[in-house]
This record gives sequence, C-alpha cells and structure tokens, in this order.
Amino acid sequence: MKLLQFLIIFFFVFNPLLSREYIVLQSTTSTANTGLLEILSDNFFKETGIEVRAIAVGTGTAIQNAKRGDGDLLLVHSKTDEINFVKEGYGVERFDLMYNDFVIVGPSSDPAKIENASSLKEIMNILHSSDTKFISRDDNSGTHKKELSLWKNANLLLPSSNFYIKTGTGMANTLNIASEMQAYTLTDRGTWITFKNKKNLRILFDKDSSLYNPYGIIALNPIKFPHVEYEKSMRFIDWLINGNGKLLIENFEVNHQKIFFINE
Repeated sequence: MKLLQFLIIFFFVFNPLLSREYIVLQSTTSTANTGLLEILSDNFFKETGIEVRAIAVGTGTAIQNAKRGDGDLLLVHSKTDEINFVKEGYGVERFDLMYNDFVIVGPSSDPAKIENASSLKEIMNILHSSDTKFISRDDNSGTHKKELSLWKNANLLLPSSNFYIKTGTGMANTLNIASEMQAYTLTDRGTWITFKNKKNLRILFDKDSSLYNPYGIIALNPIKFPHVEYEKSMRFIDWLINGNGKLLIENFEVNHQKIFFINE
C-alpha cells in the first residue's frame, strides 16, 4: 500500500503536463488582515517564481473548502480541527508554523468591571451575568471556536440573546460592531493591532495561557486530491519553516509591535 501511495504521489508531483505555476492557500482573515500573507506571497514569488494565491476566510470555512479539494494548502488556527483534518486523510502532515494570542476587548469604561478579575473563568461569569453586550463572530472561525470553549470551560451556556449579539462575519466587522455598540468581544491580537476603528475600545484581559493561539500549515493529500501542487506546496512550507519565510514572520511588525511568533 505504501508503494502504491508513493507511485501515485510521484506521478502527480512530477508529471509536467499537470503542473501549474501557482498554489492556492486556504487561510484565515487574521493572516490577511495583518498584511503578513501579502509579504510572504510576494517574497516567495520573488525567490521561486511560484505565485501564492490566498483565499482568506474564517478557519471553519477554510477547512471546509480544503475538504472539497479547493486549494493546495491550509493555514489556519484551530489545532484540534487541523489534527482531525490530517487523520481523516485530507492533509498529509500538520506543521506548527507560528502563534500569537487572543485578547478580550471592551469599552474603555469597562462597565462590566472585568479588568481586575483574577481569572478568565471569573471574567466569563461576569460577562454572562452582566447586562452588557458581548459580540460573537458566530462563523465557525478559529476565534469563534475559542470563544465557545471559554464559555464551556467556565461551565456556562451562552448568554441571553438580549446581550449576546451574533454577527456571522469576520473579525474586523465584528470589532466594528463592538466599537459602535460599546460591547465586549474576543479577538486575535494581530487583528486588534491592525484594526483602525478602535474608538473607545481597549484590551481588558490578556496574557492567559488558555488564550494561546497556534497556527498550523498543512499540504493537501495528493492521493485524495490528485490535482494539487504537492511539491510546490511542500516547498512553500519548508520556506516558511526553515527559509526566508521564517525570518519574515519573525521580523513582521505593525505599529512597531510583533504580530506573530515563530515556534522553536
């Protein structure tokens, strides 16, 4: 069976009639909103002549797209789903690429008084019982999955619909709504740093180990999806982990702040 898999991969990787000079990356809005994807894509093209065409959506949508074979690689931030993606045969191997963290933001006046809470569990209980609004992405993204896990880990059901607002949209739009409604929400730090419409919002809680936010990258399985550019995809992954891509991620800053950190 292993010999058969090798022969199939060899055929589709090295058959020039099936080759194309670009790869399609299913990725998250956070990597696009920060500007990192554009920098990585531009530099990889300059070095290799291989174009990276990124599709930036929520993690849940990116994974579903990849499960249909739409793309060559997957770069998202929901580790359990990524591991299952590989186990189910959609991807070949998951590589740790980088990480940042999630933060809870809200009105500067902090009407729910969460800033001085001693734990994340206490904060979730305060937000659940207060009459202040919480804005949820509700879009099956990595951020939405993390938010749901925070309620669950605090042994809480979702708050009353009067105070729990579902946007069904990306992080930037969710932050815009939180800004307009002076409400609380969960966001990845990278999107928060690059977000320009903060108004009276500010970070009220961060630096908790449970808010750790790892990103993984996976090449789609050429046995399951014979059309994928597996060799070029693995070349991009190696460039990100061991080549100049790693240096670009390490040195990437917005407003003099680091956005992502490399896994050592």
